[in-house]
Amino acid sequence: MKNLEIKVRLNSLKDVEGLLDFADRKEVLNQKDTYFLIGDKRLKTREEKKYDELIYYIRKNEKKSKESEYFVFPIYHKLMPFVKKVLGFMFGEKVFVTKKRNLFIYKNTRIHLDEVSNLGDFLELETVINNNFDYKYFLDQHEDVKNKLALNKYESISKSYSDLSILKKEN
Repeated sequence: MKNLEIKVRLNSLKDVEGLLDFADRKEVLNQKDTYFLIGDKRLKTREEKKYDELIYYIRKNEKKSKESEYFVFPIYHKLMPFVKKVLGFMFGEKVFVTKKRNLFIYKNTRIHLDEVSNLGDFLELETVINNNFDYKYFLDQHEDVKNKLALNKYESISKSYSDLSILKKEN
C-alpha cells in the first residue's frame, strides 16, 4: 500500500484540536512500537490493546509531504513475544517508542495527534493512495487537510519517531 504523509511538531495538541471539526474522531490508541535494525528501510512491531502488527515501510526522510510504501501484517497477540524475539535475534532491536495516538479520519486521510513519550506532541497526516483512482485526487485531499489544519506554520519533521528517540538519547 502507499500513502502520502507529513509530520509536524506541535507545542501542544490543543494547537489543532479546535480545527478538526471536519474529521471524524475514531479512537484513542496506546501504542508501543519496537523498531529493528534493517538499514534505511523500517521494520517495527506495534502492540496495542486490541491488536498487534508487524509493519514494514520504505520512506525518504524529507520534511515535505512524501510517499511511503508500507505493508501491515496482523500478529496474533500471544505470538508477539516470539515474533519480537526472532526479529531481535535476526536484526537487533533499534529502539522502543510509546505513544498515545488520537485518531481522526477524513475521507482517505488519517490524522494522528500523537503524544510521544520523551519527545512531545506531533501531528501526522497519512493519506492512503488507492491506485484505482487518479493520484491528483489524493494529493489534493492531502493538501486540503494540510491547509485546514494550517500545518505550514509548524516545524515539519523529516525523521521517524525512532530516529528522533535515538537522537535524543545521544544528546
